[in-house]
Amino acid sequence: MNEAKVEEIPVPPQALIAQALPRVDYRDAYRIPWPQELDLDIIAFVRLIFTSAPSWVTKLTLWRNRIVKLFGIKVPDNLSVNTPLNFSFEPGTSASFFRVYERRTNELLLGEDDRHLDFRLSFLMEERDGVHYAVVATVVQFHGRAGRVYFLPVRPFHRLMVPAMLRSAVRNF
Repeated sequence: MNEAKVEEIPVPPQALIAQALPRVDYRDAYRIPWPQELDLDIIAFVRLIFTSAPSWVTKLTLWRNRIVKLFGIKVPDNLSVNTPLNFSFEPGTSASFFRVYERRTNELLLGEDDRHLDFRLSFLMEERDGVHYAVVATVVQFHGRAGRVYFLPVRPFHRLMVPAMLRSAVRNF
C-alpha cells in the first residue's frame, strides 16, 4: 500500500482558525487524503490523530511537558500525552490542556492561552476536487520575547510532528 502524502498548504481561509486570533505570528497547515472507507467524522479524526501518534512523538511530547513545566508553562496535569477517548469536545470544555473553542460538523477548533503565547489548532475535514482531506492547521500569537524564544526550538519539532501524526492516523485507522 502506498503511504498517503502529507502536503503543506496555506491555512484554509474558510476555516475557523483563519480568524481565531487577533494577530498571527506563526501559521501552518497540513493535509492528507482521507481514506474513502472512513466516515468524515471530525471527532473520530481528532481522536484518531491523538491516539495513533508515533512513539517518538509521544516521547517528545512527554519530554517537552516535563521541561516547560519547570518554567511555569501549562501542561496536562498528569504529564501524559492527550488521550481524548472520553472528551466531549463541546465548546467551553477542555480536552486535556486544550480548550475547545468552536465546533462545526467538519471542524474542531482547540487551543490555549498562556502568558508566553496563545495558540489554536484546527482539525478540519474538507473536500477539494472530489477528494476528501483531513487538515490540521496551527496559528500562534506570541506575547513578547518569551513567546518567540519558547517557540524557536518548538517550531522545527512541530513541523515534523504534525505531518507524522497525520500519516500515522491514516495508516492506523
